[in-house]
Amino acid sequence: MSAANQKIILVTGKGGVGKSVVAASLAHKLSRQGLSTLLVEMGESSFYQDFFGLSAVNHDPVALENRLYVTRWNTESCLREYVLHYVRVEALYKMFFENRVMKTFIRAAPTVPEVALLGKLTSGIRKVGPPLEYDRIVVDAYATGHFLALLRAPRGLSEAVRAGPLGEQTASIYSVLTDPSITSYKIVSLPESLPTSETKDLMGQLREEFGVRPEIVVNKVWKIPFSENDLQVVSNQNTQAVGAGVVGFARYLDFIVKRQKRYIPMLQEMDPALEQVPLITEQGGKIALIEQIGSHLGRV
Repeated sequence: MSAANQKIILVTGKGGVGKSVVAASLAHKLSRQGLSTLLVEMGESSFYQDFFGLSAVNHDPVALENRLYVTRWNTESCLREYVLHYVRVEALYKMFFENRVMKTFIRAAPTVPEVALLGKLTSGIRKVGPPLEYDRIVVDAYATGHFLALLRAPRGLSEAVRAGPLGEQTASIYSVLTDPSITSYKIVSLPESLPTSETKDLMGQLREEFGVRPEIVVNKVWKIPFSENDLQVVSNQNTQAVGAGVVGFARYLDFIVKRQKRYIPMLQEMDPALEQVPLITEQGGKIALIEQIGSHLGRV
């Protein structure tokens, strides 16, 4: 494993669109291509622990398959690792960082949690702190609103503190995050009103504020083997003749078709090369599921 040519992929999207499963599918596909891949989730609780049936997912990476590892980072674990790497005396770390006052400050201080996470994420490329030697790092990042706060943190801090180590570190973090040769962004959406609206807002803000051009993944696209005309014919049938269930289902499918026909073109205007992942029912376990989803993710 090496960080010499490391790439970072940040996956975000409105809550409930399936970004965590898409991130896992992307990481799995990269590992199957022979790349050592770290799948990262951010926060205090783990989605992947239950999803993959693991006993725990914490700061130390857990192997899922050959070349595929999963980890969960939070503010305290990232700060602890970073400080201990340099101080090398755990008693001193506990004295300063594990007392009640300091913990409260870390949680409440503006930008500290975000900078800690992003500092860890970019540490391998920047050669700062403990080695992070993976070919690819796929991040199941925060949902859209919190995601912007995450990215704004290092830039804001670097502008506020221009001199000294803190200013230099935050500026270097921001540089990595906005370098398209290193870091890429994927926004997961659904072909529905609110996810499309949030995707449009996020796309605009990421381009304007950070100069990055995210890619869009449209998740759970229904592949319906009927034309709109066929569905409308059945929808207009007498319920006593063909059954209320058949008519009701035809009307529901007609609604889905019309909704997708409206929102997918809107998303394509933002990203003409967007990827569409069909609605897949889980069969054969989680690995089989993410493998199927990954087969529709070509831009890796």
